[in-house]
Amino acid sequence: MGDPRRLRPDEVEIFVARELRKAGLELVSLRERARRRPGPDDDEYVMELAAVLRVEGAERRLVVECRNERLPVGAAAVASLAERLASGETEPVDAPRRLMPAPAAETTPSAPPVPRQGLIFSVSGYDADAVRAARARGVALLTVADGKAAFARTQGGTMAGDPPAWVPEYMAEVVDLDPAGSPRYQLVVAGRPRLILDRLAGR
Repeated sequence: MGDPRRLRPDEVEIFVARELRKAGLELVSLRERARRRPGPDDDEYVMELAAVLRVEGAERRLVVECRNERLPVGAAAVASLAERLASGETEPVDAPRRLMPAPAAETTPSAPPVPRQGLIFSVSGYDADAVRAARARGVALLTVADGKAAFARTQGGTMAGDPPAWVPEYMAEVVDLDPAGSPRYQLVVAGRPRLILDRLAGR
């Protein structure tokens, strides 16, 4: 099937939108906010998307980080996103100037903006400290998984032959902690929005 590290930047928005909608989330909008290289390797990138969901009639704003790196995401990356969300500063500190928002014109004071929540997609997974940090801070973690391997995990971990024709090249899995405190992976399936929404609430 597919190597998640081959997911191209121009495929990211399509993949994220498909997986969120598959889960049963009503996606109002999704757009790229920034893109950067986290290190010297040309094949690594971090793309940041701004998303708006409608949940029970109310809008929720998300910052979605899509990380294509060689190594698993660590707790520092989770903490960095959570701290920016808590402070109201959602642009990466090293974002290109051309992608930074223009200063807002002075207007009549209005209601405070709805706080953003954070969600990370990673092609290389997460270390255990990152999963614990995400749970404590209410950041949802998802992996970009090889479609055949992800489907096989739902069948007990092994599968002879090819998967069904409907299995795509890449699928998303939600990452959280099992009762013993170890990371576990749950495939994003149709009609289960709480699988993601509960992680945004730190559950």
